[in-house]
Amino acid sequence: MTICIAAICDDGRAIVVAADRMFTAPAPLNLEFEPPISKIEKMGGCCVAMASGNSLYAAELAERIKQHISQHGGKTPKMLPTATFAKDAYIKLRNEKIQEQIINPLLGPDFATQTEKGVSLPTYLKDQGAMYQNVVIQTNQFNLGVDITLAGCDDSGSHIYYLGNPGTVVAFDKLGYNAIGSGSIHAMVALHLGGQSPKSTLSATLFSVYAAKISSEVAPGVGEETEIAVLNKGANVWMAPQKFIDGLKEIRIASVQKNTPDLSKVKILYDEQQCSGPAIPKG
Repeated sequence: MTICIAAICDDGRAIVVAADRMFTAPAPLNLEFEPPISKIEKMGGCCVAMASGNSLYAAELAERIKQHISQHGGKTPKMLPTATFAKDAYIKLRNEKIQEQIINPLLGPDFATQTEKGVSLPTYLKDQGAMYQNVVIQTNQFNLGVDITLAGCDDSGSHIYYLGNPGTVVAFDKLGYNAIGSGSIHAMVALHLGGQSPKSTLSATLFSVYAAKISSEVAPGVGEETEIAVLNKGANVWMAPQKFIDGLKEIRIASVQKNTPDLSKVKILYDEQQCSGPAIPKG
Protein backbone atom coordinates (compact mmCIF):
# COMPACT_ATOMS: atom_id res chain seq x y z
CA MET A 1 0.00 0.00 0.00
CA THR A 2 2.28 2.73 -1.24
CA ILE A 3 3.88 4.25 -4.31
CA CYS A 4 7.55 4.30 -5.27
CA ILE A 5 8.63 5.59 -8.69
CA ALA A 6 11.98 5.67 -10.47
CA ALA A 7 12.74 7.11 -13.93
CA ILE A 8 16.00 7.35 -15.87
CA CYS A 9 16.55 10.56 -17.80
CA ASP A 10 19.09 12.88 -19.44
CA ASP A 11 20.37 10.08 -21.72
CA GLY A 12 21.12 7.86 -18.74
CA ARG A 13 23.02 10.44 -16.71
CA ALA A 14 20.41 10.83 -13.97
CA ILE A 15 17.49 9.16 -12.21
CA VAL A 16 14.50 10.82 -10.56
CA VAL A 17 12.82 8.87 -7.75
CA ALA A 18 9.70 9.67 -5.76
CA ALA A 19 7.66 8.07 -3.00
CA ASP A 20 4.88 8.75 -0.55
CA ARG A 21 5.20 8.32 3.22
CA MET A 22 2.22 6.06 3.82
CA PHE A 23 2.70 3.10 6.14
CA THR A 24 -0.06 0.53 6.59
CA ALA A 25 -0.52 -1.66 9.66
CA PRO A 26 -2.35 -4.89 8.71
CA ALA A 27 -5.17 -6.61 10.60
CA PRO A 28 -6.14 -6.49 13.39
CA LEU A 29 -5.01 -2.84 13.56
CA ASN A 30 -5.90 -1.85 9.98
CA LEU A 31 -4.28 1.57 10.32
CA GLU A 32 -2.72 3.92 7.78
CA PHE A 33 -0.42 6.74 8.85
CA GLU A 34 2.21 9.03 7.32
CA PRO A 35 5.15 9.40 9.72
CA PRO A 36 8.11 11.66 8.87
CA ILE A 37 10.13 8.66 7.66
CA SER A 38 11.65 8.56 4.19
CA LYS A 39 11.02 5.60 1.91
CA ILE A 40 13.93 6.68 -0.28
CA GLU A 41 16.74 4.93 1.52
CA LYS A 42 20.36 5.40 0.54
CA MET A 43 22.29 2.17 0.16
CA GLY A 44 25.67 3.71 -0.55
CA GLY A 45 27.11 6.25 -2.95
CA CYS A 46 24.64 7.05 -5.71
CA CYS A 47 22.32 4.13 -5.00
CA VAL A 48 18.91 4.11 -3.28
CA ALA A 49 16.28 1.52 -2.45
CA MET A 50 12.52 1.94 -2.11
CA ALA A 51 10.16 -0.74 -0.88
CA SER A 52 6.48 -1.57 -0.82
CA GLY A 53 4.69 -4.19 1.22
CA ASN A 54 5.93 -5.62 4.51
CA SER A 55 8.08 -2.80 5.87
CA LEU A 56 9.73 -4.99 8.54
CA TYR A 57 11.03 -7.52 6.03
CA ALA A 58 11.99 -4.65 3.70
CA ALA A 59 14.07 -3.12 6.50
CA GLU A 60 15.88 -6.43 7.03
CA LEU A 61 16.73 -6.66 3.34
CA ALA A 62 17.86 -3.03 3.17
CA GLU A 63 20.18 -3.56 6.12
CA ARG A 64 21.77 -6.61 4.48
CA ILE A 65 22.31 -4.70 1.24
CA LYS A 66 23.87 -1.77 3.14
CA GLN A 67 26.24 -4.09 4.99
CA HIS A 68 27.26 -5.72 1.72
CA ILE A 69 28.03 -2.35 0.14
CA SER A 70 29.90 -1.10 3.23
CA GLN A 71 32.08 -4.21 3.15
CA HIS A 72 33.04 -3.32 -0.41
CA GLY A 73 34.26 0.18 0.33
CA GLY A 74 30.95 1.96 0.95
CA LYS A 75 31.30 4.02 -2.21
CA THR A 76 29.04 4.02 -5.25
CA PRO A 77 28.57 0.30 -5.98
CA LYS A 78 28.36 -1.45 -9.32
CA MET A 79 24.63 -1.82 -9.79
CA LEU A 80 24.43 -5.27 -11.41
CA PRO A 81 26.43 -7.06 -8.67
CA THR A 82 24.45 -5.12 -6.07
CA ALA A 83 21.15 -6.24 -7.63
CA THR A 84 22.42 -9.83 -7.77
CA PHE A 85 23.37 -9.72 -4.10
CA ALA A 86 19.95 -8.22 -3.27
CA LYS A 87 18.27 -11.12 -5.08
CA ASP A 88 20.31 -13.67 -3.13
CA ALA A 89 19.53 -11.83 0.12
CA TYR A 90 15.82 -11.90 -0.73
CA ILE A 91 15.90 -15.67 -1.35
CA LYS A 92 17.85 -16.26 1.86
CA LEU A 93 15.42 -14.18 3.95
CA ARG A 94 12.43 -15.97 2.40
CA ASN A 95 13.95 -19.37 3.19
CA GLU A 96 14.62 -18.26 6.78
CA LYS A 97 11.00 -17.17 7.25
CA ILE A 98 9.71 -20.41 5.70
CA GLN A 99 11.80 -22.33 8.23
CA GLU A 100 10.56 -20.17 11.13
CA GLN A 101 6.89 -19.92 10.18
CA ILE A 102 6.11 -23.21 8.42
CA ILE A 103 8.62 -26.01 8.88
CA ASN A 104 9.55 -25.53 12.54
CA PRO A 105 5.94 -25.19 13.79
CA LEU A 106 4.78 -28.19 11.73
CA LEU A 107 7.62 -30.59 12.44
CA GLY A 108 8.88 -29.45 15.82
CA PRO A 109 12.28 -29.85 17.51
CA ASP A 110 12.79 -33.45 16.39
CA PHE A 111 13.18 -32.37 12.78
CA ALA A 112 15.69 -29.69 13.82
CA THR A 113 17.70 -32.40 15.59
CA GLN A 114 17.59 -34.64 12.52
CA THR A 115 18.69 -31.87 10.16
CA GLU A 116 21.79 -31.36 12.31
CA LYS A 117 22.57 -35.00 11.48
CA GLY A 118 22.18 -34.31 7.76
CA VAL A 119 18.65 -35.65 7.30
CA SER A 120 16.77 -33.84 4.51
CA LEU A 121 13.09 -32.91 4.56
CA PRO A 122 12.08 -35.52 1.89
CA THR A 123 13.92 -38.23 3.80
CA TYR A 124 12.39 -37.21 7.13
CA LEU A 125 8.87 -37.33 5.68
CA LYS A 126 9.37 -40.28 3.32
CA ASP A 127 6.66 -42.28 5.12
CA GLN A 128 4.31 -39.30 5.49
CA GLY A 129 3.40 -38.35 1.95
CA ALA A 130 0.40 -36.20 2.91
CA MET A 131 2.46 -34.16 5.38
CA TYR A 132 5.27 -33.69 2.86
CA GLN A 133 2.79 -32.53 0.22
CA ASN A 134 1.30 -30.07 2.72
CA VAL A 135 4.74 -28.63 3.51
CA VAL A 136 5.60 -28.29 -0.19
CA ILE A 137 2.33 -26.49 -0.95
CA GLN A 138 2.74 -24.06 1.95
CA THR A 139 6.37 -23.27 1.13
CA ASN A 140 5.58 -22.71 -2.56
CA GLN A 141 2.79 -20.32 -1.63
CA PHE A 142 4.81 -18.41 0.95
CA ASN A 143 5.30 -14.77 -0.02
CA LEU A 144 7.41 -12.23 1.85
CA GLY A 145 5.06 -9.55 0.56
CA VAL A 146 7.94 -7.23 -0.31
CA ASP A 147 8.72 -5.46 -3.58
CA ILE A 148 11.90 -3.42 -3.88
CA THR A 149 13.16 -0.95 -6.45
CA LEU A 150 16.93 -0.45 -6.59
CA ALA A 151 18.02 2.63 -8.49
CA GLY A 152 21.53 3.90 -8.97
CA CYS A 153 24.20 5.37 -11.20
CA ASP A 154 27.59 3.80 -11.74
CA ASP A 155 30.34 4.00 -14.36
CA SER A 156 28.17 2.22 -16.92
CA GLY A 157 25.22 4.58 -16.56
CA SER A 158 21.89 4.67 -14.71
CA HIS A 159 20.03 1.54 -13.70
CA ILE A 160 16.68 0.51 -12.23
CA TYR A 161 16.10 -3.01 -10.88
CA TYR A 162 12.91 -4.56 -9.54
CA LEU A 163 13.20 -7.24 -6.86
CA GLY A 164 10.23 -9.38 -5.83
CA ASN A 165 8.89 -12.75 -4.74
CA PRO A 166 10.15 -15.46 -4.71
CA GLY A 167 13.52 -13.83 -5.31
CA THR A 168 13.66 -12.53 -8.86
CA VAL A 169 15.33 -9.44 -10.24
CA VAL A 170 14.29 -7.58 -13.39
CA ALA A 171 16.16 -4.72 -15.09
CA PHE A 172 14.08 -1.76 -16.28
CA ASP A 173 16.93 0.11 -17.98
CA LYS A 174 15.48 -0.33 -21.47
CA LEU A 175 12.02 0.99 -20.57
CA GLY A 176 13.61 3.57 -18.33
CA TYR A 177 11.07 3.70 -15.52
CA ASN A 178 9.20 1.56 -13.03
CA ALA A 179 6.76 1.90 -10.14
CA ILE A 180 5.81 -0.40 -7.28
CA GLY A 181 3.04 -0.34 -4.71
CA SER A 182 -0.73 -0.09 -4.81
CA GLY A 183 -0.55 3.02 -6.99
CA SER A 184 1.92 1.54 -9.49
CA ILE A 185 -0.56 1.02 -12.34
CA HIS A 186 -1.74 4.64 -12.17
CA ALA A 187 1.85 5.90 -12.06
CA MET A 188 3.01 3.70 -14.96
CA VAL A 189 0.10 4.80 -17.14
CA ALA A 190 0.82 8.45 -16.34
CA LEU A 191 4.50 8.06 -17.24
CA HIS A 192 3.61 6.26 -20.46
CA LEU A 193 1.05 8.84 -21.53
CA GLY A 194 3.53 11.59 -20.65
CA GLY A 195 6.07 10.14 -23.08
CA GLN A 196 8.69 9.46 -20.42
CA SER A 197 11.90 7.81 -21.68
CA PRO A 198 15.61 7.71 -20.79
CA LYS A 199 16.11 10.51 -23.33
CA SER A 200 13.73 12.85 -21.49
CA THR A 201 15.36 15.91 -19.94
CA LEU A 202 15.82 16.17 -16.19
CA SER A 203 13.26 18.98 -16.01
CA ALA A 204 10.66 17.00 -17.97
CA THR A 205 11.28 13.92 -15.82
CA LEU A 206 10.98 15.82 -12.56
CA PHE A 207 7.58 17.05 -13.70
CA SER A 208 6.51 13.65 -15.09
CA VAL A 209 7.48 11.74 -11.96
CA TYR A 210 5.75 14.26 -9.71
CA ALA A 211 2.63 14.15 -11.89
CA ALA A 212 2.70 10.34 -11.85
CA LYS A 213 2.90 10.35 -8.07
CA ILE A 214 -0.12 12.66 -7.87
CA SER A 215 -2.01 10.39 -10.30
CA SER A 216 -1.27 7.38 -8.08
CA GLU A 217 -2.97 9.00 -5.08
CA VAL A 218 -6.37 7.76 -6.27
CA ALA A 219 -5.26 4.22 -5.43
CA PRO A 220 -5.97 2.85 -1.93
CA GLY A 221 -3.13 3.19 0.54
CA VAL A 222 -1.18 5.92 -1.30
CA GLY A 223 -0.39 8.93 0.88
CA GLU A 224 -0.54 12.59 -0.09
CA GLU A 225 2.91 13.40 1.29
CA THR A 226 5.55 13.43 -1.47
CA GLU A 227 9.33 13.13 -1.45
CA ILE A 228 11.60 13.36 -4.47
CA ALA A 229 15.30 12.72 -5.01
CA VAL A 230 17.66 13.11 -7.96
CA LEU A 231 20.54 10.71 -8.56
CA ASN A 232 23.24 12.18 -10.80
CA LYS A 233 26.01 10.05 -12.24
CA GLY A 234 29.22 10.82 -10.36
CA ALA A 235 27.44 13.08 -7.84
CA ASN A 236 25.46 12.99 -4.63
CA VAL A 237 21.88 11.93 -4.09
CA TRP A 238 19.94 15.19 -3.89
CA MET A 239 16.86 15.12 -1.66
CA ALA A 240 14.41 17.78 -2.80
CA PRO A 241 13.34 20.20 -0.05
CA GLN A 242 9.66 20.89 0.55
CA LYS A 243 9.98 24.24 -1.19
CA PHE A 244 10.92 22.47 -4.41
CA ILE A 245 7.98 20.07 -4.17
CA ASP A 246 5.62 22.98 -3.47
CA GLY A 247 7.01 24.65 -6.58
CA LEU A 248 6.30 21.56 -8.67
CA LYS A 249 2.75 21.57 -7.33
CA GLU A 250 2.24 25.14 -8.52
CA ILE A 251 3.68 24.33 -11.96
CA ARG A 252 1.41 21.30 -12.25
CA ILE A 253 -1.68 23.32 -11.36
CA ALA A 254 -0.73 25.90 -13.98
CA SER A 255 -0.10 23.15 -16.54
CA VAL A 256 -3.63 21.81 -16.07
CA GLN A 257 -5.01 25.26 -16.85
CA LYS A 258 -2.74 25.74 -19.89
CA ASN A 259 -2.80 22.05 -20.92
CA THR A 260 1.01 22.00 -21.00
CA PRO A 261 3.71 22.30 -18.30
CA ASP A 262 6.23 25.14 -18.35
CA LEU A 263 9.40 23.06 -18.12
CA SER A 264 11.59 26.16 -18.09
CA LYS A 265 10.15 26.93 -14.65
CA VAL A 266 10.97 23.39 -13.52
CA LYS A 267 14.59 23.86 -14.60
CA ILE A 268 14.86 27.22 -12.84
CA LEU A 269 13.31 25.78 -9.69
CA TYR A 270 15.66 22.79 -9.72
CA ASP A 271 18.78 24.92 -10.33
CA GLU A 272 17.83 27.21 -7.44
CA GLN A 273 16.91 24.51 -4.95
CA GLN A 274 19.67 22.09 -5.94
CA CYS A 275 22.20 24.62 -4.73
CA SER A 276 20.44 25.33 -1.44
CA GLY A 277 18.66 22.04 -0.68
CA PRO A 278 20.05 19.22 1.44
CA ALA A 279 22.13 16.55 -0.28
CA ILE A 280 23.08 13.15 1.08
CA PRO A 281 26.89 13.12 1.06
CA LYS A 282 28.90 10.42 -0.62
CA GLY A 283 30.19 7.59 1.46
